[in-house]
Amino acid sequence: MVTQALFIIALLFVLGDFLITVFTIVYQRFLYDHYLRRKYKTPFTPRCAVIIPCKGVSRDLENNLQGFLDLDYPDYLVIYAVESERDAAVGVIKRIMAGDSRARLAVAGLSTMCVQKNQNLLAGLKKAEDAEVYVFADADIRPEPSWLRELVLPLADPGITATSGFRWLHARKGTLGELAHSYVNIVIYILFSAACFIGGVGLWGGSMAIRRKDFEALKVAKKWSRAGVDDMSLSHLVLKARRKAVVVPPCVTHTDDLLPTVRGTIDWFERQIMYLKAYQKKLWFFIGFPVAISGMFFIILLPLAAVIALSPKRTFLAAGGGAATLFYIGELITIALYPLLGSTYRPGKFIVYWPFLRLTHGISYCLTALTNTITWAGIRYRLAYNGDVARIERPGDPGEGE
Repeated sequence: MVTQALFIIALLFVLGDFLITVFTIVYQRFLYDHYLRRKYKTPFTPRCAVIIPCKGVSRDLENNLQGFLDLDYPDYLVIYAVESERDAAVGVIKRIMAGDSRARLAVAGLSTMCVQKNQNLLAGLKKAEDAEVYVFADADIRPEPSWLRELVLPLADPGITATSGFRWLHARKGTLGELAHSYVNIVIYILFSAACFIGGVGLWGGSMAIRRKDFEALKVAKKWSRAGVDDMSLSHLVLKARRKAVVVPPCVTHTDDLLPTVRGTIDWFERQIMYLKAYQKKLWFFIGFPVAISGMFFIILLPLAAVIALSPKRTFLAAGGGAATLFYIGELITIALYPLLGSTYRPGKFIVYWPFLRLTHGISYCLTALTNTITWAGIRYRLAYNGDVARIERPGDPGEGE
C-alpha cells in the first residue's frame, strides 16, 4: 500500500508539473497573442511614470537605465530612485539625465518602517507628476523598445487592474550556480503564469504597471510604507479586492545577470518564498511545502531504493524505486520543454544537473520555516505576521535595529 501511495503521489506531482508547463508554453506562444491581446483597445498610450529603484553600480547599469529612455512610447517620465545622494548609482544616473528632459532623480532617505526598495518607490511616486499609469521596474534589466507599450496595453480593459512582465535568465558560463538560478527562475515563471491566469493575480516587481486611480483606491502607498516587499504586497491587495492582473509575455525581459553561486541562489530563492509565507500563508504551508518536500523525497528515494535493492530482502520496486523512477522520468520530460519558453544553456547539461538543482529548491523552502527574517541588499528585515517590517538592521548598526 505504501508503494502504491508513493506511485500515486509521484504521478500527480509530475502530471501537475507537466500540465502547468505546457499551459505556460501555450499561453506565452499562442493564447496571449492570438486571443487575449486582440481584445485590448489599440492604440492605448496613457501618460506613464516609470519608477526604477537603484542601488550601487551593477554590471550593465548604465546600459540598462538608458534603455528605459529608448522606449517606443509617446508620453512618459523615467524616475530613478535612490536611497542617498551618496549612492554610487547617482553618478551614472546624472550622466543619463543630462541628455534627456524626461528623466528625474528621487532621493528617498533611509527606510525606517519598510524595505528600502519600497522607500525608494514611494519617493519616486512624488515625482510622477500627472501620470495616469504607474510603472515599476528593476535596474538589472534592459527593456525592449516595445516593453512599455505592451505592458500598459491590457490596462485598456477596465477589468484589468495590473499587469506584469517577468525575466528570462541566460547563463553565460553554465556554472552550477548560474544553472541553479536559471532553474528556480523558470519554476517561478511557470507557477506565476499559471497562478495569474487561473487566480487572476500575480505580479513581479521588476516589471509591473497599474493605473494611478487603482493604485490610490487600493491604498498601495500606505501598504508599501510598512511592507517587506513591493510586488507580493501589491498582489495581495489586488487579490483581496477581487481585482485581476495579467501576465504579459512580450514583456518577459532577457538578461544574463545571474547569481554565480549555489549559495547565492538558495538565499535568493529563500527570500522569494519568505514573501509567499508573509502574504499567502495557506499557499505557502498547504501547497508549497508538500510540493517542496515531495520533490526532495523522490530525488533521494531513487538512489536509496537502488541501494536497498542490493539486499535480498527487498526489491527495487518494493523500496519505492518505481515511484521515484516515474518522478525522474516525468520531471525530465517536463524540463525538456523549457527551451520552448526561452533559450537555456546546453539543455543536456541542464537535465544532467537537474536532481541537484531541484534539491536547492527544497532546501530554500525548508529554510523559510526557521525564520521570519529576510536579508536584502545587505540589510536585515524582521517581518511581522502580516508581512509588515517589524525591525531593520543595517550593516554597522549596534544590533538594536531601527
